[in-house]
Amino acid sequence: MKTQRIHSRLLGLLLLLAGLAGCEDVVDVKLDEGQTLLAVDGWITDQPGPYTIRLMTTAPYFNNAPAPRVQGAAVTLTDSEGNREVLEEGEPGNYLVRTMRGKVGNAYTLDIEWNGQAYTAQTEIRRVPPIDSLGIRFRKGGGFIEEGYYVYYFGPEPAGVGDNYRFKLYRNDTLLNEPGDLSFTDDQLVDGNYITNAQMNFDPFSEGDTVRLENWSITRDAFLFYSELQQQLFNGGLFANPPANVRTNVFNKNPNGPKAVGWFGGAGVSSKEVIAKE
Repeated sequence: MKTQRIHSRLLGLLLLLAGLAGCEDVVDVKLDEGQTLLAVDGWITDQPGPYTIRLMTTAPYFNNAPAPRVQGAAVTLTDSEGNREVLEEGEPGNYLVRTMRGKVGNAYTLDIEWNGQAYTAQTEIRRVPPIDSLGIRFRKGGGFIEEGYYVYYFGPEPAGVGDNYRFKLYRNDTLLNEPGDLSFTDDQLVDGNYITNAQMNFDPFSEGDTVRLENWSITRDAFLFYSELQQQLFNGGLFANPPANVRTNVFNKNPNGPKAVGWFGGAGVSSKEVIAKE
């Protein structure tokens, strides 16, 4: 399936290049680099830590270097039970939550002081249903199906509309983390039902692979963050919409100060593991 998506994008690019082939003028495009912003990426879950909060800065669009890491920031995490932890910096830009553990039902506040600015982000950890089992099925190739092993989800969905989930698949302990692997949903159409035979992958596993699926309960705002992120990741082709900013839950305490980007989230996590074989 990834091959088909890549072919579609290449076809669109070739059509665009063909239309421009007769143009001889050279246009030197100079883009404003824009303001350097704080970028946050981190989660706290109900699983054993430590957890990592990554701090970076935004970089110019055509800069191929990794995003610069933010060093020397003062970072603290507090929860709704009154616990507080000052985060230590490990590798550059990585701030570690070592003692605090996430708990379903608790709210969390992340505070960051850096470059003369103070930022804050809030989240909570919501309930997560168990995964009863994972089914493995071998499918022969044909049509739009690639030959290999496919994973199927079995488990309950709690009654009460408002649950949101992100699913993470691992192959032999390696997270499948390409844009096409981003998988999330809400319970609008399945509230309170028992989920059976929900296919979780579109690119097959090989025989003998160890497959682990994690179900992360996420907030509604995190669901909308992933929705907007996915729209931007696949916003290509001749009829693409203008790029738009993806929401963030990290805010400068000074309304007139520099903004931030990224996400600090909380999640309850359930998981199951299976070997790809018949």
